[in-house]
Amino acid sequence: MRLLILTTLVVATYAGLADKKEKKSIPKPAPRTCYGDVNDLKPTGRKKGGVAASNKMIQADMASLTKYRECFQKVADKFCIQASILGAIASRESRGGALLDKTKGFGDKGNAWGIMQCDIRYSGLNCTSVPWNSCAHIEMMTGQLIIPFMKQVKKKHRKWPAAKQLQGGVAAYNFGVKNVKSWAGLDSGSTGNDYSNDVIARAKWLHLKKWN
Repeated sequence: MRLLILTTLVVATYAGLADKKEKKSIPKPAPRTCYGDVNDLKPTGRKKGGVAASNKMIQADMASLTKYRECFQKVADKFCIQASILGAIASRESRGGALLDKTKGFGDKGNAWGIMQCDIRYSGLNCTSVPWNSCAHIEMMTGQLIIPFMKQVKKKHRKWPAAKQLQGGVAAYNFGVKNVKSWAGLDSGSTGNDYSNDVIARAKWLHLKKWN
């Protein structure tokens, strides 16, 4: 009887240790901050209405954006960028698709394609090669435009901290890296003269809703 009890205790002990080891080996989710963290930024929001106006806009877009949340999360994981940034860009560009021609996927008077608005004239991408409302579209715009722009801004403004380089990349998505000249005048010349500050404000709101 004593031998049976001892054997049982030994087996239970090893099983417990194995469980702990297995739990420790489970990798933690990636922080997705390879290009900076929105939490380190203090955006001014929209030119008219500030951060409150940006928050109001993103809240209004949540029904549209949530349809693609899984896509944003997967692409964020692949490129190590916060999903909140991608969702916020889609919100600013097309209201999460709500502004687009639902049968054709075009916006900007037919010059841009998809929820993240691939510019048919100037992006250099085959914009319509993927569905306008697909994970493939989000991945193409992130991998072939957003990430390269952030890398170029990082190279151009080496002394900027990562978070500022991140916002600079967002601005470049709107009007090109050549126009990202200074932090003080970052959005000067962008759409509405508030593009990156509006997007980052929306991203911070999304981040609070666990779009990390």
